[in-house]
Amino acid sequence: MNQEGIIRKYKASDKDSCMGIFKTNVPKYFTLEEVDEFERFLIKLNDPEATDNPPYYVMELENKLIGCGGIGDKKGIDGADSITFVWGMVERSYHKQGFGEQLLIFRLQEIKAQFPNKPVILDTTQFSYTFFEKYGFRTLKITENGYGEGMHRYDMILTTG
Repeated sequence: MNQEGIIRKYKASDKDSCMGIFKTNVPKYFTLEEVDEFERFLIKLNDPEATDNPPYYVMELENKLIGCGGIGDKKGIDGADSITFVWGMVERSYHKQGFGEQLLIFRLQEIKAQFPNKPVILDTTQFSYTFFEKYGFRTLKITENGYGEGMHRYDMILTTG
């Protein structure tokens, strides 16, 4: 990676850029059905009445948003209270340049600071699970077509700190 993005908290004016980033990752990394779900998530982030919104961040490079992602609470497949990643992505034209790694490491540091004693879990597809393995995640369960036809779900847990 030659450059580093700047990571900051999400704000309401980031919504359209985040939607654009999301759409560059459909259909390989997200399904078409998830577009509306992600938009509802972003709208809720902007709701001052919502008290349960997870921390959500964006990544800028040269004043352009190129990535976004957050962290949040989730029950593990064993029922334990855990922390997970929330809607993390990098605009497709910026894949394989180290920006996803930067966003992942930032979020792992935030988890360690904010939730030091909770297990870290995630679910992803067959297209991304090897990326997470490089950072200490291991697969607990695979559900074929878990997100839709041809999109298998990998439930993973962080095994290193």
